[in-house]
Amino acid sequence: MKPILEIQGISKKFQIQSNQQPYLSLRENLFSFLKPSSKKEEFWALKDVTFDVMPGDTIGIIGKNGAGKSTLLKVLSKITPPTSGKIISRGRIASLLEVGTGFHPELSGRENIFMNGSILGMRRTEIVKNFDAIVDFAGVEKFMDTPLKHYSSGMQLRLAFAVAAFLENEILIIDEVLAVGDAEFQKKCMGKMGEVSRSGRTILFVSHNMAAVQLLCSSSVFLDNGTLKQIGQTPEIISNYLLNNASTKDKDFDISDRTGLGN
Repeated sequence: MKPILEIQGISKKFQIQSNQQPYLSLRENLFSFLKPSSKKEEFWALKDVTFDVMPGDTIGIIGKNGAGKSTLLKVLSKITPPTSGKIISRGRIASLLEVGTGFHPELSGRENIFMNGSILGMRRTEIVKNFDAIVDFAGVEKFMDTPLKHYSSGMQLRLAFAVAAFLENEILIIDEVLAVGDAEFQKKCMGKMGEVSRSGRTILFVSHNMAAVQLLCSSSVFLDNGTLKQIGQTPEIISNYLLNNASTKDKDFDISDRTGLGN
């Protein structure tokens, strides 16, 4: 059996503006274009990451803030191209990386379900077949014809997760975005992801919640400073990750601080 995803030597470089100058006055700012431009530094969010994902695998991706987790998911989701390396995908990918990704604020919830499903490569008949289940899971029946811009962030998250989980893509990619939901919604999502996994679909799941990773994922990938440090059975990977970060402050487990390029 061939892997459903082959990640072959993926690296991703960003150009970081390096400006060591102190605070500039308005006059200095206006004439700054006459001075040499500030230097740019290279930042490698991913460095030669290689591993395979087999059909039906549920893979956890763990690591500190800045380890390259979210960058890897964005590359796999084709949101950003890799600087080098290649990905071979043998299935359609549904991604849930940020609240409202792939949605249009001016369109209604109903219209966004059909638009997002089409973006994910689903036929209209497939979307229609799953429409009622999506709406029921999201709990937004009363707001189906309301523009998305009037939805709360929680409502948008529920709808986005429902579309990604219920449409029949072979690969489901989920970032820590679920952590912004309340405890009841998180429990509901974990139950649905377990159901998706048992159906034979493939899941890649990024989380700082080690209990959730251990519950859902049979195997895990440990990223550290953009490199693949270890891949293997989840209990062993989590143990080594926690041991490696034994002296790390609690801030490293705070998902509210995940703003870096290489998360």
